[in-house]
Amino acid sequence: MGKKNDTPDTAAADTAATAEARIPESGEHITHAYWWHFALIYLAGVMAATSIGRITPVSIALEDELGLSLGQVGLIASSVTAVAAVLGLAASVALRPLDPRRTLIGGLVVMGLAGLLVSRAGGFPLLLGGRLVESVGYVVVVIAAPVLVMGLGDGGRRTTALAIWGTFMPVGLALGAFGGGLLSAAFGWRASLAIAAAATLAMAGAALWLPAAGTRQDGPDAEGPDAKGPDAEGPDAKGPDAEGPDAKGPDAEGHGGDPARGEASGDRRARARRLARPFALGAGFATISATIVSFVALYPTYLHDEFDVPTAAAGTLTGSVSFAGVVGGFAASVLLRRGAPMKYLFTAALLMPVGAFAAFGSAGGLGISMTSAVLIAVTNELVVATVFAALPLVVRTSADVGVANGVVAQLGSVGSLAGPPLVGLVVTAADGWWVVGPALLVGCAVGVVLLRAAVGRARQA
Repeated sequence: MGKKNDTPDTAAADTAATAEARIPESGEHITHAYWWHFALIYLAGVMAATSIGRITPVSIALEDELGLSLGQVGLIASSVTAVAAVLGLAASVALRPLDPRRTLIGGLVVMGLAGLLVSRAGGFPLLLGGRLVESVGYVVVVIAAPVLVMGLGDGGRRTTALAIWGTFMPVGLALGAFGGGLLSAAFGWRASLAIAAAATLAMAGAALWLPAAGTRQDGPDAEGPDAKGPDAEGPDAKGPDAEGPDAKGPDAEGHGGDPARGEASGDRRARARRLARPFALGAGFATISATIVSFVALYPTYLHDEFDVPTAAAGTLTGSVSFAGVVGGFAASVLLRRGAPMKYLFTAALLMPVGAFAAFGSAGGLGISMTSAVLIAVTNELVVATVFAALPLVVRTSADVGVANGVVAQLGSVGSLAGPPLVGLVVTAADGWWVVGPALLVGCAVGVVLLRAAVGRARQA
């Protein structure tokens, strides 16, 4: 009676049309969830990095109120990176079997509670002890966070996310220094540190919203260490480099017919091959870290000596230059997303000593020096962001990502610790600032070779 009857074909077409219409919505939802979860991980890293910068604005108060020497204040400020330099690799191995989400939350909780202890400290021993405990939480956070990022999914989004993750350090340092300065000026140094500790604990609570281990927001472009293809590597890849108990070759058995000894020797060689590229990446990263930290440590003194810039103003200018470098990290994420080869971005590290020649050249005035300093900072962040984006490419299996991240974190911290005193000795021996450029050129040239060797001909997402 005038009622339209639906045929099976019509119903099927309607169902297909409905499903097709929902696909973009589903993809949009996945993308939104991916970047929301990444934002939480990134903010956790930024919050952890504030612990390094928050001592700087309260250093004078610590000296006056607690009677600390300049050397003691410096030790308190740098103790976070010192522990990372010693325990980075060991921590990555210890944390490997654990859920990275819970590990991240635990690291933030440790940092927050230790920060509260530091805010109530009445002398150097308790201050240093609290900072060392805080540094343990810091190492845990910076190792777990990239693993979580890679666990969100593969493909181009992962490359972009890891490049952005590489900016967490300068952002955190700036937030810790400038935010800490504002808080300490308004409420005092103890309240400033307590507020920062409470914010870290709040960040731990927010991290509860991160997905559980194994939950991924993959899109149709998923690629990565587990993807199968001509360049796929791992235990299932068959070829001359295949590893595992089923791999056949001259080293599979031997040593007088003792299979156990042959397998143990093969395992050691296989492990060394697996870590060769992560160590090359970490060693190259160490030279880049040494370069930027040496610049940040020496530049305020140079500005004061050569241009009569007041000490406080020189420190503020250097901090502003360092923060401006964040642009380089975001530029790297855009370039990598568009397919720029990593080896070319690593080569850009040679611009850092070029900038140092002009920044420390005592020629051209303060404007030329500051412009060259910005070049150093931007280039540094471009390279650092690329290093983190390269992590998935230097491992043979996804299970090695945590160890590779630990290697990079530890060697980078070693470079941060060793760079300033070594470059300072060179400046003293040469009795002039002109030598900073050549010294950094040697380090960066070695670093570029190592970084390019680490990625080799690896296929980018």
